[in-house]
Amino acid sequence: GFRADIHDIVSPSSACNTTSIASRSSLTNASPSPPFSLPTAYRRFISLPALTLSLQEGSGQIRMTCSLENKNSSLACDDSNIVIRCAKAFLNANNLSLSGQDLVIHLIKRIPMMAGLGGGSADGAAVLSALNRLFETHLSCEQLEQIGVKIGADIPFCLRGGTLRARGIGELFSPLPAMPDCSIVIIKPDFGISTKNAFSRCDSAPYRHADIEKMIAALSSGNLLSIAGALENVFEVLCSEEESAALSKARSLLLENGADGALLSGSGSALFGIFSDSSRAKLCCQTLLSEMEKGNAPLEGVFLCHPVSSGAF
Repeated sequence: GFRADIHDIVSPSSACNTTSIASRSSLTNASPSPPFSLPTAYRRFISLPALTLSLQEGSGQIRMTCSLENKNSSLACDDSNIVIRCAKAFLNANNLSLSGQDLVIHLIKRIPMMAGLGGGSADGAAVLSALNRLFETHLSCEQLEQIGVKIGADIPFCLRGGTLRARGIGELFSPLPAMPDCSIVIIKPDFGISTKNAFSRCDSAPYRHADIEKMIAALSSGNLLSIAGALENVFEVLCSEEESAALSKARSLLLENGADGALLSGSGSALFGIFSDSSRAKLCCQTLLSEMEKGNAPLEGVFLCHPVSSGAF
């Protein structure tokens, strides 16, 4: 999705876990000014972070370790990590103390970074939901969203999931018709795009707003080809020439391998393809993985996904 006056993306497949969400600049520790208004059509896809939490004897600290499935990436596990920021916000909001105990968190990071897939927001939503269970605080989804939105604007959607229209900065929701069952192939090129840099281009470069009503009409029809034909992401016109050329080649990989439609996911650099035929989607994955391993396709990841109807809550 996303901005009313600043930026729009139209995709039914905006997801916190694997696919097309436009991550707000707060995910890179930058506060946008003025406040943004973000209308968007969201859809969540499954590819969950692996998160474990425990309370152990200690001195009241939050201790976090991380492991990454992509060995070429790096991730800070300090106070700058959205997981720790969400954990602290949760404890503060509930007046909880860790006196005599440490909160120990381990994250297996599966969602590619600098990809426009909302992986950080998914991590934040997962830890809020897990802490709600660990401390038996019985907060509602809305109460968790109120905590999460102060850390990242996409966290509320990652908690709620489903197919939604979002306004405000991405935290005001209204339901949309469900995304038809389909297969989604996500590819991550061998380069990333900074969310902060991508959003900063919205302030200086002209662009046409995406047609959100067209996407909503397509969702209402339940016709997957209509949905594929309504895909739109203004970040594609805001990319640099070098990025645009590389993304165009990546999109061709999806379309040439049977996708009914393909689009940049959020601020990029990942792209997703929608497939009405699951066998074509599997064959696409097999082909692109083989080409990637041979060094013939400039990719660092290929993922097969499906729509899901719930979030982390």
